[in-house]
Amino acid sequence: MSKKWIIIWLALVFSLFLLLAIFSFYKDNPILLVASEVVIPILFGITIYIINRLIRPFSIMGRSINMLKEGDFNSTLVRTGNHDIDALINIYNSMINKLREERLSIREKNHFLDLLIESSPLGVVVLDLDEKILSINRAGYRYLGIPVGEQKGLILTSLDSSLAKSLISVSYDKRESVILADGRKYVCQRLFFMDHGFKHPFYIIEELTEEIRKAEKEAYGKLIRMMAHEVNNTIGSVNSIMTNVISKPDSFTEPERDEIISVLTVAVQRNYQMNRFMQNFSNVVKLPLPEKERMDLNRSVNVVADSFRPAIKEKDATLILDLELSSPQLFADQSQMEQVFSNILKNSLEAIGKNGTIRITTSSSPRRVVFEDDGPGIDASVAGKLFSPFFSTKPGGQGIGLTLTQEILSNHEFLFSFTNRKERGTVFTINLENKY
Repeated sequence: MSKKWIIIWLALVFSLFLLLAIFSFYKDNPILLVASEVVIPILFGITIYIINRLIRPFSIMGRSINMLKEGDFNSTLVRTGNHDIDALINIYNSMINKLREERLSIREKNHFLDLLIESSPLGVVVLDLDEKILSINRAGYRYLGIPVGEQKGLILTSLDSSLAKSLISVSYDKRESVILADGRKYVCQRLFFMDHGFKHPFYIIEELTEEIRKAEKEAYGKLIRMMAHEVNNTIGSVNSIMTNVISKPDSFTEPERDEIISVLTVAVQRNYQMNRFMQNFSNVVKLPLPEKERMDLNRSVNVVADSFRPAIKEKDATLILDLELSSPQLFADQSQMEQVFSNILKNSLEAIGKNGTIRITTSSSPRRVVFEDDGPGIDASVAGKLFSPFFSTKPGGQGIGLTLTQEILSNHEFLFSFTNRKERGTVFTINLENKY
């Protein structure tokens, strides 16, 4: 019913009331009195009905507003038969259907985005307004080297992660390279997205270690193979000639004989040293893939430690073995892993001074081995170069040890870190779990 007809009806009703009141006042008519007592309730009932019809749409609209507040986009309104109200109901139902479709579309897109982020090889770390970790994907946990699901709500700088501390210095909207002391290389970005008018910062972390390492290995492998071929051929032929000459001492005159033979012998020995030098480089290039088998971690650590006992005693150093009683087991190439332990222990022994201390710790939960020493630590100027191919801080060093160590651990897919201790010295940690 339209507004015009409601006004007309109310005007007629109150006019009739007025006429009945006037007649009742001036004429003492019992029939009129009875008629008024009948007509007035009827008119009152009709008026109540009209008012209910008028109020009902407002009740419906109020209920619809409550449904919108509660986020209920699944319910629609039923037509009332009132042309004006039905027009509003049609608009409301159309709006509700559109909102429901939009919400479903957003949920599907968000679900797809969540799956995409979670399975992405890029690390994604989202922070809240207080710079605390709000969410982090699987790759982010792996790159930061932290347990899954245990770091939400913490500030990045509070994490025991070199990469987490390096992220703080990354500028907004810039791709910056981050090289850690363990040789891992990353490209990091600090961006933000808007949520309710506020900027939420987040980081995107891309690991370049594997790609760069493979490219470096291919480049230096080609060079080493070429050098080894030329050096070995030259040394072989030269040594053959000199050995043949040495085997005929009577071909020299007596005063010069001993001196010439001595010089030639030294030259042959130097050539053999050159051959071993090239062989060390070739070992990195020709390193076979690991032949994995079940191995006892504690036993391998003890074997390596025993081989260094004389050198440790000579330096008056102390070696502490803090090995877990449960004797952790792992699936790896035993000879290659013992080579890794030897390289790390050798570096630690060279780093510490007289009366220095080295500690080796094993654990099964998490499964890892940790080498600690109280040497001078890692200098910041060389921290990012330690695992560069054939880089060495030692005079005359070949830089083979850490390169070989990185190659073996990467082939085993074991994550590792090389950092300074809080007090003094270094910590080399190898997580003996598959990184994927």
